[in-house]
Amino acid sequence: MRIKPIYFAREAIDNMCKNFAMSSAAISTAALSLFLVGVFLLMFFIWNSFTVETLSKLEIEVFLKDTAASEQVQEFQNKILSWDEVDTIKYVSKDEALERLKEKLKDKPEILQAMTGNPLPPSIRIFLRDAHSTEMIVGKIRNYPNLESVVENSKQDIKYGAEYIDKLFSIISIIGWVGLSAAALLCFASIVLIINTLRLNIFARRKEVAIMRLVGASKWFVRWPFLLEGMLQGLIGATIAIGFLYFIKVWVLRKVIEMIPFLNISISGPLFTKLMLGMILGGILIGATGSSIALRRFLKV
Repeated sequence: MRIKPIYFAREAIDNMCKNFAMSSAAISTAALSLFLVGVFLLMFFIWNSFTVETLSKLEIEVFLKDTAASEQVQEFQNKILSWDEVDTIKYVSKDEALERLKEKLKDKPEILQAMTGNPLPPSIRIFLRDAHSTEMIVGKIRNYPNLESVVENSKQDIKYGAEYIDKLFSIISIIGWVGLSAAALLCFASIVLIINTLRLNIFARRKEVAIMRLVGASKWFVRWPFLLEGMLQGLIGATIAIGFLYFIKVWVLRKVIEMIPFLNISISGPLFTKLMLGMILGGILIGATGSSIALRRFLKV
């Protein structure tokens, strides 16, 4: 029983060596396909990490009336804090707002000199647990029963970067669909090449297969070497793709971080390990799929 797996593996490797050109083409296509899929996934992970970090810094700022009573403002803050979607809030007084503006305009003193008094209103900065809740919280604020007692204009005095948030979510959705479509097309191309490679191998060994059947070889005894051949092609392609991806992770990303240090584009070790395992399984699955289709269509035993 132990001889059969060794025999099947040896036969699969021999077939690949005999049809080196076609096997190399199939392996190269599988490697390219999985590499591009891996690059897309790396880009998606990086973009997702960047988006999560960016969205975590987004906030809703509600500008208050100068004449709002402190009791009404406190009641308004307590109501906001009672909502589960809200993480924390920060009250910004007129003086604090002016100091923030001075810090932002420290390189433009002429603007500060032109200011008379303190025209800035106090505000409440609202930080959410999840940026997806932004629109809902803004709606709750605008439906607050006594909003007119603390806010002058419910549309102009509530700032939260709606267009910015919508664009980020739209980009994430587009990247996801484009990446999935590209991955599907590339995997299909790999499967087609593996099918063609095995078709040639089956045709070249048709007499040998006929003799094996005459001497009593079972169907799966004949099929297994071809099935393993496709799986090996996918596995080798995945290994090559992982090598190039590791180079990108270790060298290319490091260079990018050195040039643009404020970008958070690191890929954690566990995440990359999961990506490698996924690519290996994907390569084997692509090979097995191509082999199975080729065997059903071209190997008549």
